[in-house]
Amino acid sequence: MRNMQYLTSKHRIGVTTPARLEQRADTSEDLVAAAVDALNEMGNITAHQCFTHPETLTEDRITAYALALMRLRECASTAGFDRLVNACDALAVTVSRLIEDRSCICREKCEALTRFVGHAKTMIQMSIERAKRCTLPVPEIHTPSDRVNVERNVRASI
Repeated sequence: MRNMQYLTSKHRIGVTTPARLEQRADTSEDLVAAAVDALNEMGNITAHQCFTHPETLTEDRITAYALALMRLRECASTAGFDRLVNACDALAVTVSRLIEDRSCICREKCEALTRFVGHAKTMIQMSIERAKRCTLPVPEIHTPSDRVNVERNVRASI
């Protein structure tokens, strides 16, 4: 139970909790920026010798990764990035196992944590591009029958 209390603690220095995130993230740009921030933090945590020396992934670093993952999930959920939310949920199982049992830390799990960061950045980029394509204005297409109706209306009004 101590680990769960530790994860939900708002007294961690230098860590933004989901509750604080909701107060400052008003627009989709803010949400994306916060998500990228969380991803960068996650990348920094796993970048330091994680592959060659998995034991360097201490309890504090795993917990910081978990908190960043929670922030990322919150941003993704609010922004409507469902695929990223599902990916965060899937990775949460691995992270929770690492928190509970540090003896299961191995090179493969470190690789999975690091690989997730790259995949998540790609998912965010794809979601942004998809949203831009969906919001582009659709040009009006006039059919020949529309042109005839407009000409009739113009003649009738003259």
